Amino acid sequence: MTKQINLYFVFISFMASSSIKIAVGSTNRVKIDAVREAIKMININAVIESVNVDSGVSKQPYCEETFIGARNRAYNALAKVKANIGIGIEGGICTKHEKVLAYAVVYAKGNDGLENFAYSAAFALPNKVVEMINKGYELGDAIDKVYNKTNSKFNEGAVGILTKVISRKDLYVQPVIMALYPFYNAEVL
Repeated sequence: MTKQINLYFVFISFMASSSIKIAVGSTNRVKIDAVREAIKMININAVIESVNVDSGVSKQPYCEETFIGARNRAYNALAKVKANIGIGIEGGICTKHEKVLAYAVVYAKGNDGLENFAYSAAFALPNKVVEMINKGYELGDAIDKVYNKTNSKFNEGAVGILTKVISRKDLYVQPVIMALYPFYNAEVL
């Protein structure tokens, strides 16, 4: 009950204050724009500060590393910036049912100890992209090489190139909202 009361007061203070501060554990514009879009959809007045942090995982996270990287980014963002919430977004790949899937994890950590996370939709990668990853390329670099693009991970991303209708930012917006819901909708906890 105490935890619920504390969360309720956090929720009330967020809604009553002029703004909250969110630290995003990345300087990648796509990730920052996804957080901005999610905050706009939630209708919270927030100041967003991006900060370069170490994810603590390999450059191409695989399966559980993706979750760990997102969590580390959220924790490290809060350690570097005085903020109400730290958000970490980590893209990764994982093999499921003989397909290599790309997806992202979003982790949110409040300065009060509240934590939550969410996963994006996952999508299968073409074999020619997987072959490049198996040779040591990161997903973004593999996509660039296979499809003759430049810096796609800072733009439409693999999902944008493959689907032609869902951008990397779009892929991240929903899990940002889902990771943040306990922070703005505390009465459901």
